[in-house]
Amino acid sequence: MPADKDQLTQWLHEIKQSREAFAALYAEMSRPMYTVACRILHNRADAEDAVQEAFMKLLRRECTDDIENGRAYLLQTVRNEALMILRKRSHEELHEDVAAEEQDRPDNFAWDNEMMITEAVEHLKPEERDIFTLHVNGDLTFEEIAKIMDMSLPAVYRKYRKALDRLRKMMNGGNI
Repeated sequence: MPADKDQLTQWLHEIKQSREAFAALYAEMSRPMYTVACRILHNRADAEDAVQEAFMKLLRRECTDDIENGRAYLLQTVRNEALMILRKRSHEELHEDVAAEEQDRPDNFAWDNEMMITEAVEHLKPEERDIFTLHVNGDLTFEEIAKIMDMSLPAVYRKYRKALDRLRKMMNGGNI
C-alpha cells in the first residue's frame, strides 16, 4: 500500500539524519518520478538522470522542514529536471531516441497498447499532458497540481477533462 502524504513528508524531513528515511522515500517515489520524467523525455536513461538529480537536489537542500507535501515537491522537482534536460537536448536527438526505442520494442499486445496510449498522450497540448501525467502517473490531487503549475483549480479541472476527451477520441481512431 502506498505511503500517505504525511508519511512521505515525514521521510523527506528526516532524510539527512536517517538512511532508512531516504531508502523508504526512494522506494516509494522513484517509480512515479521516473514515470513523470519518462513521459516528458521519452528516454529511459534521461528519465533516470532526472530522478537522480531530483533526489540529489533534495539531499543538497539546507532544510526540508518547509516542505509541506513531499509527493508534490518530488514530482514537481523531477518535472523541472526533466524539462531542463529536454531544453538541453536538440530536437533531432529526441526523434532519434524515440525511433531507436520503437525499433527495439517487442511485438506483443500489451506493449502495443502502452505505446498507443503513450503516443496519444504525446499529442496532447503540453499543459494538458503535464496535468494528465501528474494526476494519473504522479497520483497528485488537482489541488496539488494547481499549486505546482500555478493555475486555478477550475483551469486544472478543465484542462484535465479536455485531455481525457482528446485521449478518448484518439484511442477510438479519431483525430485530434
